[in-house]
Amino acid sequence: MSEPSPYMIFAQYRNKIEPYQPVPGRKYTITHSDITGHIYVFISDDYAEDSITDMREEVRLEWQKTRHGYVLTGSVRVDLNGYEQASKNRSERFYVEMPKTLQALRYADRFLFRRYPVLDSAPVLIQFISDNPLYHKSYDFGRIGTYQ
Repeated sequence: MSEPSPYMIFAQYRNKIEPYQPVPGRKYTITHSDITGHIYVFISDDYAEDSITDMREEVRLEWQKTRHGYVLTGSVRVDLNGYEQASKNRSERFYVEMPKTLQALRYADRFLFRRYPVLDSAPVLIQFISDNPLYHKSYDFGRIGTYQ
């Protein structure tokens, strides 16, 4: 897996979200273009539904405050048109590409991480959503700071 080039990552702040605040409720919608290789990170108080295509290749993440600190939780939709082989392939691809996606998020929202370095110790927990129990799983991708 190669690191994403900063020149290929595009961040867009929406609604009342600013580069440094707020942390609770901050949501990310991460998509990409197969044609250009660009990665788009939408940072908002809601998910960027207008950026989601029929292929459902987006990753959704959100900061949640717990009594132990912050957790970055997210989800991806693994199923596509009810084809089990597609679910298997998408699950594998999402799992392999997730570190690259998290690197893109970490780069796109770098101003937030500089302001609040404690966020780097937050765990990343991502739910792979599928109607098939073989692919409906939760994964712990470690700490977001490892994706700098």
